[in-house]
Amino acid sequence: MNKITEEKIRISKSGALLYLQNPRFSMTALAEAAELKAEKIYDYFSNRRDVLDFFYEGLILEYEESVRSIEKYDEFTLSEKLNNLALTILDLMDPYKEFIRQTYSERVMCSGRTTSFEKHFRRQLKTIYESDTTQSRLSSALNREPLYKMGMFNFHLLIRFWLKDDSVANQKTMEFVDKWTAFVEELHYSSILDRGFDVAKFIFYNSPFANTSKNRTS
Repeated sequence: MNKITEEKIRISKSGALLYLQNPRFSMTALAEAAELKAEKIYDYFSNRRDVLDFFYEGLILEYEESVRSIEKYDEFTLSEKLNNLALTILDLMDPYKEFIRQTYSERVMCSGRTTSFEKHFRRQLKTIYESDTTQSRLSSALNREPLYKMGMFNFHLLIRFWLKDDSVANQKTMEFVDKWTAFVEELHYSSILDRGFDVAKFIFYNSPFANTSKNRTS
């Protein structure tokens, strides 16, 4: 990660903490909190909204950086990669949980636009699914944008679960992620879908009822 991105992330995290004290904080106050000159802040961000929006994008950028440092990440299974994606982002969010509670719905989930956070998140899902060669034939064929949108929706639900989780060290959330990703892997790795599709295809082309219909037509 380059130094400019690192500094933008640090500034946005300062902004998240400052927001809890005053949602309408000034850029001057942010400069003081980040220990930078105001001119430097404006080199990166036009206004307070840009700062707070980048906070979420920065989480994904930090996740991407962490993946590069994982040895043999390419050998992870589908559930391990999905688990790592969800739990790493939640771990990055944890020190800013109250800020997430107050802003996630407005700035990410119900923003009325596709945010940078969502774009990056879907891109990660696309990479995870399409690089996995263990999936069944039918599951691989379904690796399309609707799947990634559903994955984003499921992550929104996970955030809501996490925000209400009062267990020690978010154990319930971790268990939920483990169970959900294991289920997704089982679904995508199972050959049952392929077999079902083969049966349906055989019936379609060899059904006596279909033949009767064709004979009547001819």
